[in-house]
Amino acid sequence: MVSVENFRHKEQEEKAKPVQLAVLISNKGTGTNLQAVIDAIEDRSINASIAIVVSDKPDAKGFERVKNRNIPKGVISFNRSTQTRKAYGADLGITLNRYGTQIAILAGFSTVLPHSYFETFNGITINIHPGLLPDKEDGQYLFPDGSPAPWNKGLMTNDAVKNFIGLKYAGSTWHIVTEEADTGPVLQRVVVETQPEDTVETLYSRLKRAEHKGLIEILKNPQRIMNSASQL
Repeated sequence: MVSVENFRHKEQEEKAKPVQLAVLISNKGTGTNLQAVIDAIEDRSINASIAIVVSDKPDAKGFERVKNRNIPKGVISFNRSTQTRKAYGADLGITLNRYGTQIAILAGFSTVLPHSYFETFNGITINIHPGLLPDKEDGQYLFPDGSPAPWNKGLMTNDAVKNFIGLKYAGSTWHIVTEEADTGPVLQRVVVETQPEDTVETLYSRLKRAEHKGLIEILKNPQRIMNSASQL
């Protein structure tokens, strides 16, 4: 018979284990979200380990950030001429499972995840969207001054950030990924004030720094991510 003390000890051991992350990148950015995670792990802000870094493009700059670190990396590209989207999604999911991934972070990954990915991957996938997702699909998030915040659903980053130019605030949302783009349970919203002289580049640069902080905040409490995913 397992004693209560032994059960509690095992439970504490499980909680003490680092959560296994996969960071999914592309060649669209420079890997700053990946770097934020690396820094937070190294300074022990979060109890996590990067199980693997995956890119959908071989020339992803983010790979340079793990060059001298003992972090596995791989390229899983979608080739329309040799495979179906279904096969691609399953391949990606199987790879993440093989490395024991519990949370996959979309950090610029540019390939749309098909149904087969969600069927295959055993963990939870999170994403940053350059807009303010509402709590309910028929609702709307409000900025601190009460004005409506753009959801920017379906917009690419530059067009989404451009929507904030001329407003008092701009924001992004970390959320659980679902099969429908730019939706899913909200994990963390970040809001910054805009400046009259802002361009898309200056505003996005400031917004990205807030996004990094938001990502680390939610990774400090992986159980909250699990609980949010259970809403699906």
